[in-house]
Amino acid sequence: MILSRISTLRKPCSFPVLNQKPRNSTTHPHKPLFLLMGVWAMLVPWVWVWPELVDDPVFWHAHELIFGVAGAALGGYLLIALPSWTVSKGRHRIGRVSLILLVFAWGLGRAAMLLNAQVVVVSICASLFPFSLSTLLLPPLWQARAWQKLPFAVVPMALAAADLTWLQMRRAGVSDLSYGLASVLVFAVMISVIGGRTLPAFINSRFHGAGDTVLRLPALGAIASGLILMSFIFLIAEQPAISGTMMMVAAALQLVRLVAWGRWALVAHLDLMMMYFAWGWLVIGLALLGATLLMPGVYAPARMLHGLTIGAMGSMIMAISSRAFMARAPGRLLASPIQVASFVLIGAAAAIRLLFPYTDLFGIAGMEWSVGAWNLGWALYLLPLLRNLTKPPPYPVLSALRRQI
Repeated sequence: MILSRISTLRKPCSFPVLNQKPRNSTTHPHKPLFLLMGVWAMLVPWVWVWPELVDDPVFWHAHELIFGVAGAALGGYLLIALPSWTVSKGRHRIGRVSLILLVFAWGLGRAAMLLNAQVVVVSICASLFPFSLSTLLLPPLWQARAWQKLPFAVVPMALAAADLTWLQMRRAGVSDLSYGLASVLVFAVMISVIGGRTLPAFINSRFHGAGDTVLRLPALGAIASGLILMSFIFLIAEQPAISGTMMMVAAALQLVRLVAWGRWALVAHLDLMMMYFAWGWLVIGLALLGATLLMPGVYAPARMLHGLTIGAMGSMIMAISSRAFMARAPGRLLASPIQVASFVLIGAAAAIRLLFPYTDLFGIAGMEWSVGAWNLGWALYLLPLLRNLTKPPPYPVLSALRRQI
């Protein structure tokens, strides 16, 4: 409760003009988390080029991509959303000390994993960040009676439990391949839930003036998310065929949503196109992993998994978080050429990793080309972030104010 007590409570702010910016620095805790996310995303894949950096490169790579990179991205998103979720109690915002402690907790977890500390030390350090994040979210949401948002505050605790379970399984010498795959499915569920709400909402907000809105399809989304969650359970229960079937059905349902949300008008809105194509990676990733579980002798799980990790997770994280640093125009966000190039390179890294991991081109293996594209993509992602690091954020952070009609 220490973190929540030193958080600050602000009075509601009004924003009468486009992109009026709050002056207090406590209003943008997402910036350091997105910065750490981008830097760590660049560093993690190099373990494939220099596997001697860590004792178990396969496990370390998977763990840090899931709980390090995606964990920081989740924290940044939740802290962006917190003021709007607590508007009835004055838009609760995170103070400087709370933010510093949260960043320190994230760093401790990464250091413990990198230095291969004792399992007990790693477990404690790895759980500090998610538990601290939940501590910052739960009290203000409870006070604001934002009951529908409380599950989001519990998500970091669930991730901490998943992380601790995975670490204990490795300590006991139990095969953890299924659990590693299942951990990725947890984030697939979050993409399905969060992305499935934000993408149609952003599309409708952008085109509401023209009357060209899309159906949100919440029931279809709930079924698809439930199937992904059930596939997670059956995977842990060592029932890969059932799990794979559920993933294939979930991929088909997510494809229906993708088609329903498609509009030719999106071509002129690159920020929305990035999220749209990222959703496409969710469809591809679920289908590939499902096919792998149904035909284990044909496809390698460790290879096909990258459709969800590099493809869906990487692309969606980049597409959503980069919106915080896009230029604003009345009623829309403007993705810069650098941001578009960053998104394309991250997608290319996923495609190369899936299709040509061992093909040499100019004496360089496909996996190394994938690492290079991934690193260049995240390096470009960091440029607008660094340019705006010390500037007050716009409001809303992830979307534009609606055009006045």
